[in-house]
Amino acid sequence: MLDRKWYKKFETACHICVGLCVLLVSDKAVINQLDKGTGCPDLSAEQVFFEYGSMLYRIAFVMMKNAFDAEDVVQDTLIKYMECTKHFETEEYRKAWLIRVDINLCKNRLRFYKNHPKISMEQLSRYYESKEDTRLMDALLLLPEKYREILLLHYVEGYQGKEIACMLKLSESAVRKRLERGRKKLREIVGEV
Repeated sequence: MLDRKWYKKFETACHICVGLCVLLVSDKAVINQLDKGTGCPDLSAEQVFFEYGSMLYRIAFVMMKNAFDAEDVVQDTLIKYMECTKHFETEEYRKAWLIRVDINLCKNRLRFYKNHPKISMEQLSRYYESKEDTRLMDALLLLPEKYREILLLHYVEGYQGKEIACMLKLSESAVRKRLERGRKKLREIVGEV
């Protein structure tokens, strides 16, 4: 059974999220349907949350194995529901659709985490304890931010050039050039020390 204090916090967060999501949905037809209560979604996201939120959270929690990701998945599921243009014939179809979306969003996150492994601060600090690594990390911190951020995303977080380009809104060639220049400057700084 979910802790009542946690449920209240989660409920409040979802109320805020649902309110923000209504403002963020750009499709006027979906907003009109939400206002009128006709078509899809027949129920408001808030009603769906009260009816299915606990079940969606339990499914997400079991799959994600942590509360923060589970909460995010439930919120994303509600956003998908608000954007949906499908008409549900029965409540069973609605419930099945919500469960399927919830599970798919969990799988997407798990796939992302698997493809983008990251080093925790604890692991990073273990590497940072050796003298050579301390020197390397200090040199990395001396780099200009535009090089440091790309080197960290590439080497520490494991992102590829194309993904970094999308995140930072740069061209792939700019990312490759900054990686090259960043490595060169890092070698110069390490060589000086």
